[in-house]
Amino acid sequence: MPLLNRLCGLETEYAMRIRRGNADEPARFELFTSLIAALGKRVLTVPAHHFKDGIFTANGGAVWFEAERPALGGGLIEGSTPECRHPRQLVTYQRAQDLLLADAAQAASSDIPFQLIKNDRDAFGNVYGAQENYQVTLAQGLDLWVWRIGLLLLLPLLVLTWLGFIGILVLSLVYLIVAGMTFFVLQAVHPRPQQLARNLFGQDLAEGRETGKPFPAWAEAGLIWLTRIITAPLAIGLWTLIQVAAFRKTRRLLTPFLLSRAVISGTGMIDDQGKFQLADKAPAMNCLVGYGGVLWDRPMFSMGHLLKALCGEGRQIPSNYRELFRGTYRLQIALGDSNMCEVSEYLRVGTTMLVLDALEGGYLDGTPRGLRPLRSLRSICADPSLSTKVTLSNQQQVTAVELQRYYCQACQRMLQEHPAPPEEALEIAGLWSEVLWDLEDRESLDEQDTSLVGSIDWVTKKYLLDQASTDAPWELLKKIDIRYHELSPDGYFATLNRAGMVRSILDPERMEQAMRNAPPYTPATTRSHYIREFSQGVDNFRVNWKTVRFTTDGQHKRVCLSSYGGSPAQRPNQITHGWSTDDAESEPS
Repeated sequence: MPLLNRLCGLETEYAMRIRRGNADEPARFELFTSLIAALGKRVLTVPAHHFKDGIFTANGGAVWFEAERPALGGGLIEGSTPECRHPRQLVTYQRAQDLLLADAAQAASSDIPFQLIKNDRDAFGNVYGAQENYQVTLAQGLDLWVWRIGLLLLLPLLVLTWLGFIGILVLSLVYLIVAGMTFFVLQAVHPRPQQLARNLFGQDLAEGRETGKPFPAWAEAGLIWLTRIITAPLAIGLWTLIQVAAFRKTRRLLTPFLLSRAVISGTGMIDDQGKFQLADKAPAMNCLVGYGGVLWDRPMFSMGHLLKALCGEGRQIPSNYRELFRGTYRLQIALGDSNMCEVSEYLRVGTTMLVLDALEGGYLDGTPRGLRPLRSLRSICADPSLSTKVTLSNQQQVTAVELQRYYCQACQRMLQEHPAPPEEALEIAGLWSEVLWDLEDRESLDEQDTSLVGSIDWVTKKYLLDQASTDAPWELLKKIDIRYHELSPDGYFATLNRAGMVRSILDPERMEQAMRNAPPYTPATTRSHYIREFSQGVDNFRVNWKTVRFTTDGQHKRVCLSSYGGSPAQRPNQITHGWSTDDAESEPS
């Protein structure tokens, strides 16, 4: 069984911090467009053919504008790494993304100075941040047959959902006709015709340019609720099927590990009461399985990508639907923080991939479940002393460090029994054990112990907060909390780094290469190849996560990227060859 060799990726949302004092604060979409323009001067970029605004870069990764209510002027920058295969490779691409976006933001700030904040919660309690993706076993045996039969039973709901979407489109066209007639009649007598146009059509149509506000705020709210109502039957049916058959073993055995993972990868946070929490995002989790914001749900395991597969781009629905019948699929973990320390981020990804290998190898079959997992999660995060104990299904009470030790030892047994464990797996297991011993030692050491400062984020942030006076106001503590994550020379983590207090484990030269080159033996390899070779020389070039489409010599070509995800041993001929007409499906022009 190969270890630490599965497709994986990170999605990271960055808040945009605008320096106060601007008379007219710009919409976040304007900052996004200026950042993308600056990014395009540094690396090759192409527009993404997707359901939200974004671009793909030369290394196969992507940058998006993420906004639930764009008409209100908010939004975040979302960076998605290219698909990777190993933990160190993935963290290297994540850091390359951080550096590239930070540099582009600095260059784009000549008119409106702003910085990117790589964190998970703002001062008003809005939650966003990091998500992890790992290719895992979706179901096996009876569960797989239940899953497939359930997908077939969902097909009528899928059809009804798309009929509902068509109904929304027709309703929108009717509205535009009525609104156009209304504007034609009222524009001559209305005191502010331009404002009337915005209220009727949205800022994009009213101003004839892309502003990120395609609908009036009132219409946008109505469309969101109408979409939720139309998708509700399919969403409920799919959620029930997921609970019954999808990722069951993985979710059950992985949950106690994730509940306790904050001790090695949490970034820390000052909450609304001024208390220190181990993790920024974890206290906001309100369910184990959900869609991630469909109805204000914040799940540990997000299944929104499964719903999007059925409700996304129309022409890809048949292939997305067929792909769901496979025995493996992408598991998305929403419980995790956006790390600044390289060691924390490496452990967050590396230990999770090791645990997934141990889980699939049967080394965790006897793992007890956690009782009341969300309550346990909040208890662990609220105790920086690490002494809180949670109760497992076998009635055993353990601390978060003890839970992590249990998983670490199971992974070490796996490595001992493996005939040729990868060096990276041994490195992660050793680093994991080292950090756990240091965390256990903290209980008997002075609170000002700095052995993990610069390695573990929550320890590092707590060290900074402890330097403030004991009676510091909440506003000052929250400022330290948030500016720790600022991706600029003025960020507090960057200041610690310049002072030599941060432990670095990544190769800067590899990070520089990762800004422009895709990781090998993944779908990103092929995506990057087509972006480099054909984006400027063919017509109708369209790229997304699953396909590349373009027109050449009068024929439409479609390349399915999922065919190019194997390792050299699995697919020796599909990764390294150049493009030929045999690689693509041809469609008549």
